Amino acid sequence: MAHSSLRTRILVMTALPAFLAALVIGGYTLVHRMVEVRADTAHRQQLIIESYAARLAALGEAEQPAYEPLLRALLEEPDVRAASLLDNQSGWQSHAGPRLRPVQEAERLEGGGRRLVTDSSWQLVRALPGQRNRLLTVEFSRQGQYIEILEAVLTMIAVVVVLVLLAVMPAVRFAKRLTQPVDSLLDTVRRVRDGDLSPPPPAGAQGELKELEDALGNMVAALDEAQAELQQNVDQATQDLRETLETIEIQNIELDMARKEALKASQIKSEFLANMSHEIRTPLNGIIGFTRLLERSTLSPRQQDYLGTIRKSAESLLSIINDILDFSKIEAGKLSLEHIPLDLHDIIEDVQTMLAPMAQEKGLEQAAIIYSDVPTGLLGDPLRIRQVLTNLVSNAIKFTERGSIVVRAMLEEERGAEAVVKITITDTGNGLSPDLQKNLFNAFTQVDQSARRREGGTGLGLAICKRLVEGMGGEIGIDSTSGRGSTFWFTVRAERDGSGEPEPAPVALKGLSVTLVEANEHARLALYHMLSGWRMQVTELQALEQLHDHLETDTLASTDYFLLAAPASLPDPSRLTPLVERLLDTTGKPVIVLTAHADALSGQLSGHAEQCRVLGKPPTRRRLRDGLLELGGLAEPACAGAACGGAALHARVLVVDDHPGNLKLARVFLEEMGVDVVPCASGEEALTAFSRGTFDLVFMDVQMPGMDGLETTRQMREREGEGLRTPIIALTAHALESERRSLLAAGMDDYLSKPITEGQLRHTLERWTRTDGAEAEPVAEEAPAAPEPAATDLVVDEALGKQRAGGRENLARDMFSMLLASLEQDAPGINALSESNNRDALLERVHKLHGACRYCGTPRLERAARELEEGLKTEVDDGRLEHLVAALLAEIESVRQYGQAARL
Repeated sequence: MAHSSLRTRILVMTALPAFLAALVIGGYTLVHRMVEVRADTAHRQQLIIESYAARLAALGEAEQPAYEPLLRALLEEPDVRAASLLDNQSGWQSHAGPRLRPVQEAERLEGGGRRLVTDSSWQLVRALPGQRNRLLTVEFSRQGQYIEILEAVLTMIAVVVVLVLLAVMPAVRFAKRLTQPVDSLLDTVRRVRDGDLSPPPPAGAQGELKELEDALGNMVAALDEAQAELQQNVDQATQDLRETLETIEIQNIELDMARKEALKASQIKSEFLANMSHEIRTPLNGIIGFTRLLERSTLSPRQQDYLGTIRKSAESLLSIINDILDFSKIEAGKLSLEHIPLDLHDIIEDVQTMLAPMAQEKGLEQAAIIYSDVPTGLLGDPLRIRQVLTNLVSNAIKFTERGSIVVRAMLEEERGAEAVVKITITDTGNGLSPDLQKNLFNAFTQVDQSARRREGGTGLGLAICKRLVEGMGGEIGIDSTSGRGSTFWFTVRAERDGSGEPEPAPVALKGLSVTLVEANEHARLALYHMLSGWRMQVTELQALEQLHDHLETDTLASTDYFLLAAPASLPDPSRLTPLVERLLDTTGKPVIVLTAHADALSGQLSGHAEQCRVLGKPPTRRRLRDGLLELGGLAEPACAGAACGGAALHARVLVVDDHPGNLKLARVFLEEMGVDVVPCASGEEALTAFSRGTFDLVFMDVQMPGMDGLETTRQMREREGEGLRTPIIALTAHALESERRSLLAAGMDDYLSKPITEGQLRHTLERWTRTDGAEAEPVAEEAPAAPEPAATDLVVDEALGKQRAGGRENLARDMFSMLLASLEQDAPGINALSESNNRDALLERVHKLHGACRYCGTPRLERAARELEEGLKTEVDDGRLEHLVAALLAEIESVRQYGQAARL
């Protein structure tokens, strides 16, 4: 009913009362009629039986046959079904009609008779008047009564239907007159909803509906006027918006032009800073180098003081220039990151060892707490991690007057093959307030201007650290409270090096006991972690005085080793000599002494060399381990040659490089790893060798005369077809980002930047020549970039050359000799190509020279060749190119003069 129409409701409200009234009246009449029918039927039946009983009685004492005509006549009466006369005295019975039905119940009548009830009839029993021994039984059917009642019901139904119809007919007419205007008004509302605001047609309504129709018409007219006004406003706003967008578009064009100009100016500034930094750094290297040479000569104390001041000032200026150079490279987006194996333990220890003199001058304790869950082998950029760590630790030392500097390394997160290591540097300085921490990592910012004047610096160190850490996918921050010291932290996100094996703990030290004496809590904890990691039993004493007291009272516990750490603030190390000698005489056990003045104390204890070692603080794992093994007589004989460098790699490798020096170096490195090497000096030769046999790996130089590395790789891939794919690794002296993408697109699988090291070669071989059936993952990050030359490079750095030759001095000399021989032809050839402006040939010649330099200790020549190669690739202008060529020729001449002087 809630969802029915108005018409339905009107009809229901009209018909329902009439129906109920007719139903009540008809029901009453029907009941009354049924009662009358039953009473009339009973009265008529009573009259019939009394009448025939009298007639039968009038026959007297006649015999049975005399009664039968009268009984048959009784059957003709209404509703009479059967009749029977029983003479109880004579025992005869006369019957007419069907057999009497079984009696279900009986009741007495007022006249003395009885009524017997069957399933579908009544039986009236009455004695004949004056003859009590004779009983007349008449059975009356109920069908007549049922018919009369049915007629009464049908009559009542007909009357109810007629009355309802009479009531509904005017209701239908009324509903039509009411709903037609309502439907018309609804149609008008729908048209308004659909946006049609034309005047609505007349609905023919009356009364209140007429008022509703008029109100709806007025509303439609008002909406039409409002829509017209709104459309006018929209048109005006659209016009204003169009004019505004045109203005904004003009401003965007102007801003884009200004942005491009600003980016160009920034790039020019960065290039200028990089060039100027390089130009200034070159003479500074000469100043520092000759100053160090001059310090070795005989000078007066005043001259030594002046010379020391000159050297320190030059080194400070060089540090500032290096910061500017790094920052400008980062700003220009030219700083590339390596992805090579590294050992985080070694990096932390190297930084602390390098900065130990700086901390010892101020009497500061240094400690490195590296937790056991930190992975040892990672893939990343060790140079940049070391740079960030060096900057943070040196800052901590600068701004701490007393106390300690603690470096902690812990595993923060691990996701499959990727590990996130958090490194913290905690000092006991004055700390920083929250306001000073806000701009701490901005460029050219130092929170303490007085310290800036005292310590020097540009304020770029932390800004560079932030850019480097974020470039490596990590974060950097500070937790500090004014007056309570500071904790700088950064995270290193790096991939685990699955090919490298962690350095095993020395088995010989397992289970041995050591008594550790260290006053500083953090340094003691760091040593405890180191010793317990080797499964040694550690007994801790918190001061040298405790050890002295135990010696006095003869209560010193039995132990295999003594490890004594002198406080960093101890000014005179000779005070330890009596205690150490007494400890040696009393116990006869090996003693290792850690002190900031290792050289002085070692000379004083030289007579106990077999039982005592003096190491600098903080100690490294290897120095402490070797010292324990040597004093305990547990050191194993050192292995010779490259056999100790790792397990032999049984693989067949094709090496392609047009430079004989590079080819020789790669061949030496690989053969010492147990690799079968097939060297080729050109692309054509490589294709011939590739067709004759199968190889596990191919190292391919990119730029070669004739058929270059890219074309050689494409033809190798074509000859392979759908068969087994041989990994091809590109060797390039320096590749821009676009070139690196083209290397992979040409079919190469990975790339290495020269100079290649033994570690890089072994890592690449283990990665791409796995025997466990697993395929190496494709390169997802940039290829390892060549390390930048150090800030203090000389014309020839023999130590660098030896390092790049894998520590092989003879090989380093051979590589340098081959370079000198090639320079005799390179200098005039480069000069001639430059004068003829043949840039393609010049690029090929310079690239070859650059590749040769990267395996020798000629950092300045290497840098000049790299800068000229980059200039040719980026198509610098002729003026800049002429300057780069002149710088390269000057460096070539410097190397040649050095070589001639060395031969003399």
